[in-house]
Amino acid sequence: MSEQAKEKKEGALRAKDMPGFVNFNQLFSYLYCMLASTAVLSRPVLGGALYIIGQVIILFSKLILPGDFKRLPKAMRVTGIVLGAVCGFLAFVILFVYPLAVDLPQLWLVFALAFLVMGMNELASRMNRSLYKKGVSRERRLLRVAEMMVLLTGIMAIILFFSQSKETAWYLLGGFALCCVFRFHTLRKEDPRELKGDDAVWSLLKEDHKLTQVNAYKVFRMVMMIVITALQITMIIMFTFIGTTADSLFSSLLISLVCAILARWVTVGLLSHTILFKKLEPGTTLIIGLVLWLLSLVSFSVHTISGALGFSYAALALCTVGVTMAGTAVETLEKDMRDVVHFALGVPQDNALLRTHIALSEYAALIGGMIALVGLALITLLSETRGTYDQLTLTFQPLLLLPALALVAVAIPVAFRVPIDRRIVEKTRTFLRLKETGEINIPLQKQLEDMVVKVHRRRYGIKLIIIILRPFFYSRVIGADKVSLPQDTSVIFTCNHGELWGPIVTNLFIPFSFRPWVIDEIAVPESSSTYLYKNTIKRQKWIPEKLKWPVTRLVSVVLQWIMRSLDSIPVYRDNPRALVNTFRETAAAMEAGDNILIFPENPNDAGQAQAGYLREGVGEFFNGFAMTAQIYYQRTGKRALFYPIFADKAKHTLTFGEPTQYDPDNKGDEKQRIADHLRNEMLRMAGLPYQEKRT
Repeated sequence: MSEQAKEKKEGALRAKDMPGFVNFNQLFSYLYCMLASTAVLSRPVLGGALYIIGQVIILFSKLILPGDFKRLPKAMRVTGIVLGAVCGFLAFVILFVYPLAVDLPQLWLVFALAFLVMGMNELASRMNRSLYKKGVSRERRLLRVAEMMVLLTGIMAIILFFSQSKETAWYLLGGFALCCVFRFHTLRKEDPRELKGDDAVWSLLKEDHKLTQVNAYKVFRMVMMIVITALQITMIIMFTFIGTTADSLFSSLLISLVCAILARWVTVGLLSHTILFKKLEPGTTLIIGLVLWLLSLVSFSVHTISGALGFSYAALALCTVGVTMAGTAVETLEKDMRDVVHFALGVPQDNALLRTHIALSEYAALIGGMIALVGLALITLLSETRGTYDQLTLTFQPLLLLPALALVAVAIPVAFRVPIDRRIVEKTRTFLRLKETGEINIPLQKQLEDMVVKVHRRRYGIKLIIIILRPFFYSRVIGADKVSLPQDTSVIFTCNHGELWGPIVTNLFIPFSFRPWVIDEIAVPESSSTYLYKNTIKRQKWIPEKLKWPVTRLVSVVLQWIMRSLDSIPVYRDNPRALVNTFRETAAAMEAGDNILIFPENPNDAGQAQAGYLREGVGEFFNGFAMTAQIYYQRTGKRALFYPIFADKAKHTLTFGEPTQYDPDNKGDEKQRIADHLRNEMLRMAGLPYQEKRT
């Protein structure tokens, strides 16, 4: 395998930060410029402003020169150019007017130091990409970059030792060397692959309206750009306010670094491993991160005004955690969007979409940097007439953080609209995999169109209800680790009812996705109250008679909302014609990759003392539910797997039993065989006698 082919393969597997996100290397470079400005001018904010000026110039050049930015939507380019003109005016004032007005000739020295830092960062990336295109190996590329960094360090040494004292020169030279070390470290993780398919990139950006018609992608792109813009403003302004001395700068950097590393590790674990009961969804992680971020900004504003540095550090730590969680979630969603766009447009868009996201994220970083520069320029220009930097930072701090606060506050409701979860991603990849082999799964395609292309929102309310109810209905799950879900074949879970206990605990604790069967008496609002009263509420002796009907109506309303949120399938037991629709909808759901949850007990069995679901034990089964496997087999040729579950209210356990698979070659009554097996497994798990198998 060639060097480039090897790197291409490794690059495809390696997780990379989205362009535009502030990383540790950028933060250290920014803080170094503040340190240099403190040492040379005693004005830390001015050094930060000079660094941002350079960063904005580099990004703004991409907006006006040929490249990906030129293909951005017209409204974005116009907004960027207008803001760029404002920032250009401020940069002119800071670089040319301000030094003459306040007699500060050494400002140009600080700008030269900032220019060298930014030049080193940018040149390292360009050299790496250029040498990669020429076929130079990774080791030789890194060696060339290291040589360039040594050369710039020598230039920096000449500038410093001819203009500063030895102590200050060594101090600043060591800081620049650290900037080089951190940049070299981040460069090792970059993927310098030349992204092919420029025509596809231009087409994708030019025909932007096609992407914005895909609801899932439109919402993602909106939240991505808001998050990146707010992140640029937040980190720049927050570190500026804390970092007015060398001690607080290093303390801030250390706090941010430790919190970022830990938050990244925990977030990746939550997204990819079962640290908690279930893996955390990227959309949920994004919302949690944004909420922590917003709280930290509010706390930082309040406590910085009061002068409580300790609380400011705590707010910085919380902000770093929130930012890291939100950024990691956006990176995960970005990778998922490649499959979503592939499905929506019908053709792979990996390289084109990645280039589009690079352009959009760098544009968002440009806007965030411009907004932050306006704030830093205000502090710099007003410092000579209104007071010291410390006084000004405390005066303007709430105002300068307002844009970040507003953006994060807007991002939270937008994040709630992100419809993508792990289930949709897996379905999308399944559809694309089938399409590559020439198969078209119509039910899955229609389901994905409803979830991805059309407006579809995740129901976070039901997730909140589940979190609240779990402690009250806690049940230990037994045997879930032995459940083997076959690839591309749906599973039918069956459980005893136990009045309402079975349906509640299965929805709270089963660690697999499914769509539950719900009898029409509950699914239809007009009849749900009567059914609940007759079969459940009426038998609850702890509820006073006068309150049973009001309680029933309240429970019915909540239950209707829950059933819609769980995407339940209505079952018409007493209406044979309507029951056909139940089986058709179930078969279509299974074709689309959904698992099914069924409660097959017969509440009106003649052997029971009274009608209704048994409170304990396992009642007699209907066997018609097994027809779903027959229809599923006829449509797909796949043999559904049935898993029995026993919900034990007394022991607070939810136990998975031995499965059975639909056998189309069985000459006997296959439906009865399946029903007998599942019921006997539940009786075994309940410690009750088996019944004889019927054929």
